[in-house]
Amino acid sequence: MRDYVYKPEEPEGNLVSNEVFVFAPAPLLDGLDELAQEGDLDDLGHRLLPRLVEAGDAREHRFVDYWRDVGTIPAYWQAHRELTRDEPPIDLDDPAWPVLTHATSHRASAQVLAGAALEQALLAPGSRVGGTVERSVIGRGAVVEAGATVRDAVVLPGAVVRAGATVERAVVDQGVDVRADVGAADGDIALVGLEATVEEPVPAGGRYPATGDDDQR
Repeated sequence: MRDYVYKPEEPEGNLVSNEVFVFAPAPLLDGLDELAQEGDLDDLGHRLLPRLVEAGDAREHRFVDYWRDVGTIPAYWQAHRELTRDEPPIDLDDPAWPVLTHATSHRASAQVLAGAALEQALLAPGSRVGGTVERSVIGRGAVVEAGATVRDAVVLPGAVVRAGATVERAVVDQGVDVRADVGAADGDIALVGLEATVEEPVPAGGRYPATGDDDQR
């Protein structure tokens, strides 16, 4: 590496760091000590990384496979949608390179009840589906009751979508109890916050509970 620029306002290209670093202890600790003495021990990328690059020993490993920045709501939602495709961009169960997630508890297999209808659905362990799920991810221990519909959505662990409710183009947080419709086929992604109970419809792009100056539910 010849240069490292930290969050430039006008970048010279589209090559970015995904912030996975491996350090040799000696130069890292020496650099930290020097910066501390200078009173400039700021963010990692502010002074330390440029200093290590200038020393001439930094190397980069170009990553060309699947990578997504999910720091925005649409990106987070879209990344989940991509996993439900018939041919997803990454195989989560590739024996040669498995994706090993941290499970807080061991759960039984997902359960699909009689009368359920599923299309391009990703079901986590312990989830139970009796309704309709299309192009959606259903989290660990989440429930979609018979008569409920989840479409183009992310339902996080422990959430329950009750009979008669429709969740569409939405992200539903952990432990939410959905008793009314959330989102719509068109428009921005709707959000429902942690452990909320939804008893009135949440429109497309809505936030429930409402936050700040947002007058949408």
